[in-house]
Amino acid sequence: MKFFALISFVLVAAMGVSATAPDPDSACRCPNNCSHKFGDSCAFFQDGNTIKGSCVNGNGGLTCAT
Repeated sequence: MKFFALISFVLVAAMGVSATAPDPDSACRCPNNCSHKFGDSCAFFQDGNTIKGSCVNGNGGLTCAT
């Protein structure tokens, strides 16, 4: 029983750590990032790398820019 509790805890912790979007627009918009506002930090994947930036106005709404 302790084994399953430990595995569950590790999986939940790992999911909480990774909050990287697949593209710049998704990093600052709904459905997963609806609460983001102008200037909030964001991250997205590009060419296998994690790019970190801030939410700015662009592309018809907020987008993540470096």
